[in-house]
Amino acid sequence: MTEIDEFINLEIPSVIHKDDCGYCFETMYNDDIKSSHSLNICLRCFQSFCSEHLEFHQTVTKSELNDRHDLYMKLSKVKKPVVAVEEPTEKRLKLEVSEKSEDELYDTSWTLLKDSASITDLELKGLDPQKAAQVATKVGQILNARSNNFQQMASSWELEVKPCEHVKNFVVANGEPQDVQKSCGECGLDSNLWLCLHCGHIGCGRQQVGIEGHSHALAHFDDSPGHPLAVKLGSLSQSSADVYCYACDDEVHFDDANLWVQALAHWNIDISGKIAQEKTLIELQLEQNMNWDFQMVDSEGHNLRHLQSSAEYGCGLLNLGNSCYMNSVLQALVNGGVAAWSLAELGDFPPSAVYVSSNLKCQLVKLRNAMSLEPAKYSNGVKPSTFKNCIGGTHEEFSSGRQQDALEFFSYFTDLLDQKAFNSTPTNPNDLFKFNVQDRLECSQCHSVKYTTQSSEYLQVPLADVSEPQELIEQIGSYFAEEEISFKCPKCDAMVTAIKSSGFQSFPDTLVVSPTRIKLVNWMPTKTSQEVLMPGIDATDASTLHLGKFKSQGFNSETETLFPDSDEARVFTPNAQCVADLLEMGFTENAAIKGLFHTNNNGMEDAMNWLFAHVEDPNINEPFVMPATSSKPEEFNSHHHLEDMITMGLDPQLCRKALILNKGDITASVEWVFNNLDDDGRTTEQTPVECENKEYGFENATLANYRLKAVICHKGSSVQSGHYVAFIKKQVENETKWVLYNDEKIVVADDPANILELKKNGYIFFFNRC
Repeated sequence: MTEIDEFINLEIPSVIHKDDCGYCFETMYNDDIKSSHSLNICLRCFQSFCSEHLEFHQTVTKSELNDRHDLYMKLSKVKKPVVAVEEPTEKRLKLEVSEKSEDELYDTSWTLLKDSASITDLELKGLDPQKAAQVATKVGQILNARSNNFQQMASSWELEVKPCEHVKNFVVANGEPQDVQKSCGECGLDSNLWLCLHCGHIGCGRQQVGIEGHSHALAHFDDSPGHPLAVKLGSLSQSSADVYCYACDDEVHFDDANLWVQALAHWNIDISGKIAQEKTLIELQLEQNMNWDFQMVDSEGHNLRHLQSSAEYGCGLLNLGNSCYMNSVLQALVNGGVAAWSLAELGDFPPSAVYVSSNLKCQLVKLRNAMSLEPAKYSNGVKPSTFKNCIGGTHEEFSSGRQQDALEFFSYFTDLLDQKAFNSTPTNPNDLFKFNVQDRLECSQCHSVKYTTQSSEYLQVPLADVSEPQELIEQIGSYFAEEEISFKCPKCDAMVTAIKSSGFQSFPDTLVVSPTRIKLVNWMPTKTSQEVLMPGIDATDASTLHLGKFKSQGFNSETETLFPDSDEARVFTPNAQCVADLLEMGFTENAAIKGLFHTNNNGMEDAMNWLFAHVEDPNINEPFVMPATSSKPEEFNSHHHLEDMITMGLDPQLCRKALILNKGDITASVEWVFNNLDDDGRTTEQTPVECENKEYGFENATLANYRLKAVICHKGSSVQSGHYVAFIKKQVENETKWVLYNDEKIVVADDPANILELKKNGYIFFFNRC
């Protein structure tokens, strides 16, 4: 069979990895004919490789598959001349991306390559018409196959607005249709008007950036709680409408189109052919979030100074639609937020990985090379699509295109590295920001004490619910301050008041601090912008954060007596922020603590799910008492749970390990199995006890002095639609300045307005020991 026949008989998949090279970020796209970027699509495995890494792919396949992949299609695309360019001020503010055909944007050239000893061009001339047509058809199939990243992100993110119970129960008012007023009934404002769908009242909306409003529509709801639904008149068109439910305090929509038309018709409003006159709520939110994207200027209107990709500043990371949370965390880790943190110990690409897009080490090395070793090659930044798909894996949130919490991603990503990347390296760079916290419990009656230690990778500090600026050091002090809790003392054999306090048992080389800026308001996660003050916010400020006074003194055998060593002496310390959040949702403190205990303190969502499943338990609100433990901790009295999991078709060894790690909790154990299907199931190398007792950091309190190095900021009032960026202190022309990493853009951020952004929107702070 000739090479042409072989090509014609290929089965072309519907999805091909052709966004960039499997080993680097080289693409097939060129801005003009002077460029020479191209990719070689392997017609054996349908992955793409640049000319530099093509031979390595062939070596891998020969070694692992005993089949040297040798047939390729070389593709190159050159951008067509632009006929007209829209002005930036006319940029459409939409949450979805309208895709243009690549044929409209680029001219495409292709060549078939065959590798025998060396790669040579195949002779295509002289083919008979039938074969020429078959070749053209096959080429078209390859060109038209979806790219893997397009398949993963078939539609860019669009904020989901759902109907609420008030919409579902809405009834159109009785009587003849009526006209509505043209201005606010209370203040006369003729814009930002909201129509009450229940009675026709016209009131102005809230004041927002650049939009006048006095909240008279909200005041109407306060006076008439049975009228929760209102629509913004200026937003109405056939394809848009802002409908707000004041009872739910959220934007909603009518999924019944007929009911929606009838509701408006009652007020003589016909939306056919109507054009929206004002920006929608989503557009206003997006416009605010995009200020850093499209208005990269200082307070005087001057463009911020752009910095070229280099070894000093790294390279930018393009936003994949909603990946700014990931981009900001990666920049902070790689570019100095954690001093000495790097992926260098991972070495080179593994020679055994044939399918590189799903291999974690390949993706980490690929990103490391671009950001740290070869950033100058990527002046326009890189698109970490395959990296995101790989690390997101089967995780429900991080594999999606939805906006995520940067702190949650930081924890998820570093845990993933601990388990699957740094577990085989001589040292673990993540240990640089880990430390041990020691909790002390003292009975107020007999004064016996109990010490427990747990490791942590960041300090999450609740902020005071005040509008005035607050000092970070004071909030850290409040976090470690003494508090009274109810406790069954094993020595007194009674419920007593105990004094609980915490302190650093060890200090990290880099302290990661996150002020709690996300809180639940009417059951909805909402971002706050309280101003937080700390040393080093000004780039030229060399003052430090001193944490030595928060050092735990530990057990003193001469002055303290430990509780008796029994089951009752064990102490469970629930996550304080999760308890507070659950209390806001209406659960009692006792129920909240039980929910967190039975879900291993994993977070509010897991605890809430457990509570919903046990809300009918008769003792759910009784004081929490630590349950007795087995003399063999690996058993956890979970034999029946093991049988239940095995009947689900899960691997018995994995089930047994999951139950050990999750202390018998079957829900958490099932989730662990599905997230760790590639685990070998062995538990002899490392046990939970060893993990908990591992020592991190240093204990000398006099050395616990830290200088601010990096800040991840969250801009916007909603966690669903906000925008993350990273500020990192760098040397620019021999001066220390804040450098802003805003996705693919890297600029000097020395304007005074940036300092206020750091104070009000700083979400994760990185302090390096000095």
